[in-house]
Amino acid sequence: MKHFLLGLAFIAIAFSSLKGVAQDKSHDVALQRILDKATKSKKNNIIGVSLSIKAPVFGIDFTGSSGFDSAEKTDSLSAAQPFRIASLTKVFVATAILRLQEQQKIAIDDPITKYISDAHVKLLKDGGYVPDSITLRHCLNHTSGLYDYAVGGKEYIAEAMQNPNKRWTRTEQIKFAMDNGKPHASPGQEEHYSDTGYILLGEILERQTNSGLAESLRILLKFDALGMSSTYLESLEERPDGLPQNVRRYMGDLDTTNWDNSIDLYGGGGLVSTTGDLTLFLQALFNDQIFEQEDTLDIMLLLKDYDGDLLPNQRLGFTSIIGEKSGVTVYLHTGFWGTVFIHIPVCNCSIAMNYTKDGDSDAIQNTVDYILEQGKKYRK
Repeated sequence: MKHFLLGLAFIAIAFSSLKGVAQDKSHDVALQRILDKATKSKKNNIIGVSLSIKAPVFGIDFTGSSGFDSAEKTDSLSAAQPFRIASLTKVFVATAILRLQEQQKIAIDDPITKYISDAHVKLLKDGGYVPDSITLRHCLNHTSGLYDYAVGGKEYIAEAMQNPNKRWTRTEQIKFAMDNGKPHASPGQEEHYSDTGYILLGEILERQTNSGLAESLRILLKFDALGMSSTYLESLEERPDGLPQNVRRYMGDLDTTNWDNSIDLYGGGGLVSTTGDLTLFLQALFNDQIFEQEDTLDIMLLLKDYDGDLLPNQRLGFTSIIGEKSGVTVYLHTGFWGTVFIHIPVCNCSIAMNYTKDGDSDAIQNTVDYILEQGKKYRK
């Protein structure tokens, strides 16, 4: 998934009007061709890929797949098959935190010590941190200075490989971060990606809603009302009835599908979804169907009350890419298991793609190029 970053950096679409057009089935043929090309190319070595795109302006509402759902290549991949989305979960957690702020249950510029347990405050202090100086915002935009228990070093994956059936707790993961790393910098000074910050945000969601993380996400983010029937927090809520088998997950050549999902569960990851549900979520988020207040999305994207000279790439939950020539911004997140979703506000286009086994494919680049081409046609 490396190549698509280049294409996104040069998005240069300009629209005088954003009125949607009727769905055009010719898009389905062209987009399916992109998927088939990716899985049939020996150069890419892609086992399977699924894709959903919603772009009402262009008349695109596509969901498709190509290839297989496992390295064994015994079963064809269906776009209806759910998969672990890993770190894309962070966007959902960030959105839910901002929903709590709308409800005046929290304030994102408050210190985390106001909302997390005393036991976790003590762990942070024992680890050399000053938790009173770490705010929710710092955790949201990865400037907390917290060492990442999951990928800060090789220790966590090594331990998980030795005991893949271990049921981790949030407290054990926080302690793992304290035992294996040191503070990167004072809060707000540097950006360092941190799952540790997001599992603390997950704790805050639980404590402020007096419910489990799964229930808080489902209710705050309106999964059921949006029709996200294939999305659930694995092992913390019941798997929806009628779903086909999950796409298998890999770490390199190692099949990690049956590893206990607590390795990535409590806020930094954990959701299972489909590309179709992921585009439903992005469309709802960017079209006023989740937040209750009109300025909350601007707060999330740092378009409100930001006093810096240059907006950072990392927003609250999303990473952003700004076109060097056009100035157009896109928002995205990638996941460890081979998933990416992208929203391009200028054309209200949402894209979600998942690989059966993560690889370096031109499928996402070709998909973005296709959207750019539609923009050129639209402007004529």
